[in-house]
Amino acid sequence: MTEQSEWKWWVGHDDERYHTECDTRDEAVRIASEEQDGGYIIEATQNGNIAVSQYFDGDYFLEHAEDRGFADFGDPEGDSCIFPTTPDQIIDLEKMVRSTIDAWQKKHGLTFNGWRFTASRNQEYIPEKDGHAAEGGK
Repeated sequence: MTEQSEWKWWVGHDDERYHTECDTRDEAVRIASEEQDGGYIIEATQNGNIAVSQYFDGDYFLEHAEDRGFADFGDPEGDSCIFPTTPDQIIDLEKMVRSTIDAWQKKHGLTFNGWRFTASRNQEYIPEKDGHAAEGGK
């Protein structure tokens, strides 16, 4: 359900972390060679919109509900379950709740983006432009 964004160019001081997004390779090369002392460029995509619903966990929810429900309504001398459910019922709960969360996200136009790249290509090192260091030192 998570969408992928379009390919963009990125600039970084090293090949592990990229900090500046660019629309073109030429722009990335210019930034790496002129605005910093050389660096890496890469073409990459990120998540375009992360579906928050994928993080709803029926088991976790029911476990939390059971703890709270037992504290409010459980037999302090017994061990009966307040919310007994089957694995199929939990799968159905997840499906229904996730669908509702997706509708909520869409209704409110919520776009959630991550930082990590989902795919990358064309990584290369761009050296500092000749004379750049001397100009920066003046």
